[in-house]
Amino acid sequence: MRPKFKFACPRSITEVKETLSLIQEEAVFISGGTDLVIQLNSGELKPAWLIDLSQIPELNYIKEAEGRLRIGSATTFTQISESSLVREKARCLGQAAAQVGSTQIRNRATLGGNIAKASPAGDSLPALLALDAWVSILGPQGLRRVSFAQLQAGSGAGLQAKELITEIDFPLCKAQKEVQILSGFVKVGSRSAVTIARLNMALRVEIDSANKQIREVRWAVGALGRTPFRLEELELTLQGKIVNQDLAQEISERLSLAVDQAIPGRHSQEYKRVAIQGLGYDLLCDMFPEQMVISLGQ
Repeated sequence: MRPKFKFACPRSITEVKETLSLIQEEAVFISGGTDLVIQLNSGELKPAWLIDLSQIPELNYIKEAEGRLRIGSATTFTQISESSLVREKARCLGQAAAQVGSTQIRNRATLGGNIAKASPAGDSLPALLALDAWVSILGPQGLRRVSFAQLQAGSGAGLQAKELITEIDFPLCKAQKEVQILSGFVKVGSRSAVTIARLNMALRVEIDSANKQIREVRWAVGALGRTPFRLEELELTLQGKIVNQDLAQEISERLSLAVDQAIPGRHSQEYKRVAIQGLGYDLLCDMFPEQMVISLGQ
């Protein structure tokens, strides 16, 4: 039996607010619908109202403003992966977007939906952690803003009833001759394409241009627990280091340790101990090809 619900299709944020003010029953929001339609058809979700956000231009954009890159929640992964601004300022997010599902899914799936779904294997989520992203949320009580790390941690900062994500933003560092900023994303799944990640990770690094030492690093992993998380101990270890083969070996050992700490006794532990080392090497070779090639050749 097809699910039954009332349907609203607002054309602006103002109309969304008006619609929410009139609804007393449970409501869910749909934009791309790549996950939600499956939940509706299976009966997992049985909302009284379905509110379509796909026709609201105010939720679909990629722009730089006030030193931050801002992305509307209804922006698709195709738009993100093809954005020159994202490619230049947030490469890891562009790479993650390009690896979400199939072309058809990327044409429909949205960044806001990926966050709201909160899958432990969501490809955009480690990238957002590495970029120190913040999320703007609209609900019956008005607009609020929370860090993505807090939002996805499952605390009281999470999405509440009738709340929708409107924007995702993160800081952009001003260009400096003495600092090089790099980021990247890698994943491994059970198939070569259209696959849900069995492991994914994103890395953002600030490098001293003169001595090539790491100034600041944010390293996040997904599909290794209930939510993606930062490898804070590894980040501290990397401060002041220079990327080379010796450091890569140290990183691989610490990545395996992170697996042991995150999923002790899990049947996938041994596989992921090895897989995460390969991912770590892939990420370093992608981001530091010259250093890693020189190091491997020595």
